[in-house]
Amino acid sequence: MGARRRLWPALTLAITVFLSWLALRGVGARRLGGILLHGVRLPWLVVLLGLTLVELWLRARRWSLLLGGPSRAPALELFKLDTIGTAVSNVLFLRLGDLARGLLAARKLEIPAATVLASIALERALDLSVLLAVFTLASALSPRLVPDRARAAGALLLAAAVLALAALALAEKPLAPEGAFDLRLRRWPRLRALVRQLAAGAAALRRAAVAGQVIALSLVFWSVDACFYWAAGNCLGIGSALSYARSLLVVSWAAAGSALPSSPGSFGAVEEAVKTIVSSMGVPPDRALAYAFFSHVVGYLIVTAIGLFCLYRVGIPLAGLRAELSRPSAGSAGETTAARP
Repeated sequence: MGARRRLWPALTLAITVFLSWLALRGVGARRLGGILLHGVRLPWLVVLLGLTLVELWLRARRWSLLLGGPSRAPALELFKLDTIGTAVSNVLFLRLGDLARGLLAARKLEIPAATVLASIALERALDLSVLLAVFTLASALSPRLVPDRARAAGALLLAAAVLALAALALAEKPLAPEGAFDLRLRRWPRLRALVRQLAAGAAALRRAAVAGQVIALSLVFWSVDACFYWAAGNCLGIGSALSYARSLLVVSWAAAGSALPSSPGSFGAVEEAVKTIVSSMGVPPDRALAYAFFSHVVGYLIVTAIGLFCLYRVGIPLAGLRAELSRPSAGSAGETTAARP
């Protein structure tokens, strides 16, 4: 296990260096620096700050619903914990952010750790589904920028993701011990544990009113994220090439880049992904890279600064976070009790 932990940072750094090299190919460093130093329209920075705070609040509100509502999980507390999680993933290897916010939330709110981690797993599944929906819509609005095969693949994956979420929401009895699905999955214990965790998190979707709010918040969140990329384009003076519809496409590419194995913060991966799609919109490569780097760094700095401040406020030093997470929390990893709104 120790060897894997040492190997993973080296591998991700190598991937980051390679992707950064790809992003920087054919781009003059002097021209890039000039765009970043002199091309930023300062009033738009206030807009970017506001949009980032709105995104964080929307995520916290959605997480609160998944955990049983404000009476059980106040959105303000979850705002702090979610921001801590993102900041931790931004500065530490192995992407420990979700584990950190899950275990800290379990202790702070006295909710079983398995319940909290199940809600986080469901968050990720919801985000994947909504991102596929955003990609499908954006590629239909800008068909020349996306190959037909990619659009078709996105639509198929979206259908599969929606069906999987629906199945998880309805799978309480089949996944119970000795249930039909449970018996079929016993030969694959890790897959079985993952599916049961996702199904436990999906308990919140079994009530139509809650499911509607969760889905609506997910859609609004990614719509606001697209607004962030649109505003960043205006901040750097490429708003004429980057309409809101095209910003939806940029969000999809940025999310795909951040999902690649890379160093904390996904630097290099996001820049190459965003530069590629923005260049296809007719933006010169140096300006496209400046935009990719600028939008990434602004979001990174805002969230990381807030998250590390919140971590400081709860009295946990970043250097001692791993030891803190190893302490027993408000529930064992084997629990599968789900929050019921």
